[in-house]
Amino acid sequence: MNVEGKTVFLTGGAGFIGSHLARKYSELGANVLIYDNLSTGFEDFLSDIPNLTLIKGDIIDAELVQSSMKGCDIVSHHAAELEVFTGIDNTIHEMRVNIEGTLNVLNAAIKNDVEKVIYASSGGVYGQATYIPENEDHPLMPQWPYGVSKLAGEKYCQQYTQLYGLPTVAFRYGIVYGPHEWYGRVLTMFIKRVLSGKPPVIFGRGTQKRDFVYVSDVVKANILGTQKDDISGMRFNIGGNSSVSVVELANLVIKLINPKLQPIFDDPKPGEFSKYQPERKRLPAELKDFILDITSAKEKLGYYPEVEFEEGIRKEIEWFKANPHVWDYNPRV
Repeated sequence: MNVEGKTVFLTGGAGFIGSHLARKYSELGANVLIYDNLSTGFEDFLSDIPNLTLIKGDIIDAELVQSSMKGCDIVSHHAAELEVFTGIDNTIHEMRVNIEGTLNVLNAAIKNDVEKVIYASSGGVYGQATYIPENEDHPLMPQWPYGVSKLAGEKYCQQYTQLYGLPTVAFRYGIVYGPHEWYGRVLTMFIKRVLSGKPPVIFGRGTQKRDFVYVSDVVKANILGTQKDDISGMRFNIGGNSSVSVVELANLVIKLINPKLQPIFDDPKPGEFSKYQPERKRLPAELKDFILDITSAKEKLGYYPEVEFEEGIRKEIEWFKANPHVWDYNPRV
């Protein structure tokens, strides 16, 4: 599908990934309609994007979602409750946003004769890895309510494809990073502390590996998924170039900002706060390793991540230096 001249309904479009997607869709000649309640997004991220309209609305509001989607051709559904601790503490809220909200989007897409729905899922649907790297056939046993809710959204997308013929595709993201990332995840905490002259705090030994994928590569995957017409009902892992341990991540941030520092190791119990970084709490049921197999995305989408990890980290650091106010307030903590 050629997106030029199409109208894209982009939920969560003022947020991290969504704002980058909005810019790319606009560059490709699409009209972009952002639907966002601005609970964590920023209008500033969208200020210079042409062919863009912003509707302030919540995906829980089924009637507003349906009426706002009128005349749209493509739906990119990125609005979600992303904070793992929020889902643990308030599972009903997360269920409403991530499951009920997704159903509102899918129902509106049916009623508005949308041509395709792109659904932002997560590698969190897998849970603790039974083998590495994890491909799309890996057992699905999420560690947290967040993964359960994203998996439910995936299943509803597949069901709507089967029942109603609605073309859908789901992307299971690795750990997406880059400019516009929200504060509260480990990389953002490392960057902010090191820039302020404080050493990064690592929980445990820091040997657990993570699959980081730069935001522009995620955008590329979304565009490929929009353009491809023979992937309806499918799901794809969208990971990066290589896996990185938490220790390696901390040392890279130190290298790029303040090589005189050394990381601090802390070992709070799950659910307890760090003694060195009192605002930071350790997740329960922490993943040992999280590495995605992107073979299917390469073969069926033509997706190949381009941004090398150090280059991507450098770009996020430079962005934050120019926009320090973005991480001053963290509504997710």
